[in-house]
Amino acid sequence: MQTVLHSAHFKVVSHVCRHPRVDCGYVQGDDPARVLFTRRGSFAMHVGAKTYFARPGQAVLIRRNIEYRVTHPDREGCDCCTDVLLDEAALDMFGLAQASSSSACVFGHDMALQMTHVELLLGLRRDDASTIDGEDLLFELFDRLIQENRKPSRLSRPVAARQVAKVEEAIIGHAGENLSVQVLAGMAGCSPFHLSRIFRQHTGQSLRQFRVRQRLGNAIDRLAEGEDDLAALACDVGFNSHSHMTDAFHQTLGRSPRQLREQLRQVTLKQLRRKLGCRRMHP
Repeated sequence: MQTVLHSAHFKVVSHVCRHPRVDCGYVQGDDPARVLFTRRGSFAMHVGAKTYFARPGQAVLIRRNIEYRVTHPDREGCDCCTDVLLDEAALDMFGLAQASSSSACVFGHDMALQMTHVELLLGLRRDDASTIDGEDLLFELFDRLIQENRKPSRLSRPVAARQVAKVEEAIIGHAGENLSVQVLAGMAGCSPFHLSRIFRQHTGQSLRQFRVRQRLGNAIDRLAEGEDDLAALACDVGFNSHSHMTDAFHQTLGRSPRQLREQLRQVTLKQLRRKLGCRRMHP
């Protein structure tokens, strides 16, 4: 656990959780509101009878003073997240203070925002004196996250939601494998056709798109750590080959893994501010 920013409105903590797990499980409800952005793997957040997945492409908001339990779909893997604690003023600015009566909610996002989140964390680690830049970038990150989620919400029947959650957990827990739609449908207790239909209705993505996003998210974090062997990385995260991974990066982010690795090696908060066109957004 590493605290990389502690400002007037945010506390940002980087977590790396490896097997065997330590201090990971039940959380007492005495914390501020927090949003978990996952860099690698996934965290299953159990709030009451509901489960929310903090994973690449989906952040989870846990409201203030809420008790929850954390588990890991990939029990043997390494899960990394950026835990952002927010004060009430920041929540109010983003319209989250009274936005919902639920104890937790999810925010889907694309891989461009995933990349921005990882760049921000690297910048905070490299320039811990720049609190103002860090806070401005956090406001920009949350503003973009909220904008992405202003589309009409998808409604799903409880049974279908549980089936989709079971499949999401299976894909995340076996990220390096390519479980067939027949196997996934068997886990969900429905036909492959029905699973494909309800999965797209619930997530807005096909099963293939969902897999690719998880693999890209995990690969981005490894690139941020300076991964040298790109062929081994492609295999580890579940791509068929180095070229398959490279094509996925080009199609999604417009650059090769090698180019993105160099970008991540050099990023600073000031560079990221210029790239995003940040403006002062303090409440």
